[in-house]
Amino acid sequence: MNNRISSRIEKIAIELTNQLSVVETPEELDVTQKVYDILINNEYFRDNPENIRFVDVPNDGLERKSVLAILKGQKGNSKKTVVLVGHTDTVGISDYGNLKEYANKPYLLTKKFKEIAYKLPEEVRVDLESGNYLFGRGLFDMKTGDAIIIALMEEISKDIENLDGNIIFAAVCDEESNSGGMLSIVPELVRLQENEEFEYEALIDADYNLKEMKINTYI
Repeated sequence: MNNRISSRIEKIAIELTNQLSVVETPEELDVTQKVYDILINNEYFRDNPENIRFVDVPNDGLERKSVLAILKGQKGNSKKTVVLVGHTDTVGISDYGNLKEYANKPYLLTKKFKEIAYKLPEEVRVDLESGNYLFGRGLFDMKTGDAIIIALMEEISKDIENLDGNIIFAAVCDEESNSGGMLSIVPELVRLQENEEFEYEALIDADYNLKEMKINTYI
């Protein structure tokens, strides 16, 4: 993978992980806003703000929402569309025990794990000492997946004139509980299909997708 893109993915993944977003807590709103802020800072979405928006989860006590972002290719008038999906919430952090204050700080957490390496299983210790792994709640499941999508959208948007078709990114909340984010996104995808005449070719969920990454995660 291009080193520049790899570094960008790592930067976004760390930024998203730094924001705690345990499912069914107000922090889910904070990470949703962070995803939106990263995307809207991209030149394409600054120039086309109508192509990015929040999608509310109906009747949700926390008023949670997801982010829906669309890249519309400018080469020809193809309606072919790929949908990319990632969730922004995580499970809890109680299993980190007395290290839970570092659960969302991958660099610090990895350092702390090295301090107690003698207590860890050999397989984990080997991974830790290799320097190829980072640790942190949500880094694997699935904020690195979100970061991959965001970084790729940034790259593709730089050459939007040569994109033949469209790409939709749905960054959904509440995956770890009741799937409220995905259930509220589906009607929006149907409306887009009807209003924009999009032809959905594929839906890709980037969960657990680190095969080509230079950084790997354990938790």
